[in-house]
Amino acid sequence: MTSANTEAQGAYRIGAVARLTGISPDTLRIWERRYDIVEPRRTPKGGRLYSQQDVTRLTMIKTLVDQGYAISTVASLAVDELNRRLNSSQPANLPPMGSGQHEVCVVGQAISVRACNTDGMPEGLEMAGAYTDLESFLEDDTDCTTLVIELPFLDRNIARDLNAPELRKRAQRILIIYAFSPSNIVSQLQRYGLQTLRAPVALEHIWQQCQLSQAKQVDWRPPAWDPRVASNDPIPPKRFTNEQLVRLSAVTTRLECECPHHMSSVIEQLVAFEDYSAGCEVATKQDAALHGYLHQMTARARWLMEVALEKLAEVENISLDAGPPGRH
Repeated sequence: MTSANTEAQGAYRIGAVARLTGISPDTLRIWERRYDIVEPRRTPKGGRLYSQQDVTRLTMIKTLVDQGYAISTVASLAVDELNRRLNSSQPANLPPMGSGQHEVCVVGQAISVRACNTDGMPEGLEMAGAYTDLESFLEDDTDCTTLVIELPFLDRNIARDLNAPELRKRAQRILIIYAFSPSNIVSQLQRYGLQTLRAPVALEHIWQQCQLSQAKQVDWRPPAWDPRVASNDPIPPKRFTNEQLVRLSAVTTRLECECPHHMSSVIEQLVAFEDYSAGCEVATKQDAALHGYLHQMTARARWLMEVALEKLAEVENISLDAGPPGRH
């Protein structure tokens, strides 16, 4: 039976299901194995065949996961309950650090196979997706708490790609596992706020690192600057998109003040310098430490201003959703 004939009769192979639902084949296999999310039929050669009902169910679950639901909380729900949650006006909030719902994505040819074949993960961790390369991860829409990326080597171009905003938006923390790298590239990644581990690393140790990052309480008070060390402390995530800042900068409050405009402009400038300080070229360890310190301080200043802008929006009843700006 050809693939086209199979799909025409309502039986889809895993590649077609991946295209229809937006769930990568590796992630789909993990979800089936760990959560019995669907039970596809098998071809005589062992290939998976999914029904139209399977595709519909997977699409609903993927939508809920994109809204912030943990896969473990929706994988076993009946279709009626999935529909109810999809029709709810309020999407789920992403689980906070330490809530017990720490979702991990892994990227890399070797680690994705190891993760897919592991019998289980420590309590508090769950696998959200496994991808053979970064392109596959970026094509998917899955967000996670910790993104683990395994690479054979690191260079300046790879370091730049690992600091891309697309990755920052998808994961609260990023752990890089590498086999070979110049020391200055490792320092640069640490200056970006990325955690690094030298391969080989046991899978159990990787999960322990995820748990440690989950338990760590982030303190955004100014740290001491050590000119000998490029700090590996986490960078506070951005609370506003560029589109939201542009919209808020055009809002007029009931008091006719221009605080939303001024605060949005300050945040935009801080974001720009934050990116600039993270990407500055460095020649020595002290350069790396200094620019890492500037990056952290700017990020924390940006985060505090974002919190203040959220409070202003709350008090002035300013919507943060997309839409035309105006007076409130």
